[in-house]
Amino acid sequence: MSIPSEHSKNVVMVPCAIFEKDGQLFAAQRSSTMSLPLKWEFPGGKVDEGESEVEALHREIMEELSIEIEIGPRLAPAYKEDPTRNRIICLVPYICRVMSSPIILTEHAQYKWVRMDQLSKLDWADADLEVLDTYLKYRDQRLLCRTKLKVRA
Repeated sequence: MSIPSEHSKNVVMVPCAIFEKDGQLFAAQRSSTMSLPLKWEFPGGKVDEGESEVEALHREIMEELSIEIEIGPRLAPAYKEDPTRNRIICLVPYICRVMSSPIILTEHAQYKWVRMDQLSKLDWADADLEVLDTYLKYRDQRLLCRTKLKVRA
């Protein structure tokens, strides 16, 4: 979805974490009682009043996964209409690093580290699919830059 232009809808900012480890990405499966039950997503949550995206992401990851994180680059957001609540969700991905352990789920059904070639086999929430596509383009660009640097050396 492109950037929304409808001013009558409330835009809800939802930062999410993309964790990379050993060529794999972290995916969390929503519980059966959550909206979009059993869909896979990048964990995170909405920004509360007075919070920055970074503060919200630290808080949400601690609440959902019980871990500390280091927040890195911000990628392009994905927008998803939520017509039932007359709002637009702006899912804002950040590349993050896990800084503590263990991961203890408080809201999700399960989590897994997924190889790049297996990512398409998960049943992702629509907005997270768009985030995944943005991440893969970012990753490809990063790899391309590294390759060009090695060739010049």
